[in-house]
Amino acid sequence: MKTFRLLQAAKGTISAIEIVLLVLTLTLVSASAGPWDQPQETEANVDSRQIQIVADRLETNDAGKYAEFSGYVRASHGDLVILADRLKIYYRDDPDKIKNQGESQEMIKRAVASGNVKITTDKYTAETSRVEYDLDTMILVLDGQNSTVKSGKNILTGSKITVDRKDGQMKVYGSPEKRVKAVFYSKEKNLQKEPE
Repeated sequence: MKTFRLLQAAKGTISAIEIVLLVLTLTLVSASAGPWDQPQETEANVDSRQIQIVADRLETNDAGKYAEFSGYVRASHGDLVILADRLKIYYRDDPDKIKNQGESQEMIKRAVASGNVKITTDKYTAETSRVEYDLDTMILVLDGQNSTVKSGKNILTGSKITVDRKDGQMKVYGSPEKRVKAVFYSKEKNLQKEPE
């Protein structure tokens, strides 16, 4: 009976590890490399459905259905790249059902990054103290007094910013301590004289 309980406990541990390995492609950071020194993927070798996370440490919690990465975290999903001190990935309740479907990304329902968060996409960059990303809706929620989104020279600042990655819609919220701020630049026209 005692052996059976030990096997059941080991099975639960293996299950958590299998889930994390199925969900994520892990790359270990070399001790000699700088914290953000990661190889750049090319369009040819990155599947837009793939989620790749690199960090110094990983802890899993099968009961809580999450995996937590810490230490110079770099997460990428298509053109979205998130750099942060910590990243917590929450996965769905029934990973066995999803595992059989063969879509490991479908196992993740949301990701929460915190601490010195920097976000880059092909359209904008952002900085905040905390961001939550819902993979179903593709909505990013930046939360922090000085959350900022930059596109070219244009800058939006607020205490909360939501970005819908599907339709590009953005909402910026202020707080009693700090109002929303936007700085926009118009496109300059070439004002040369025509030859006479």
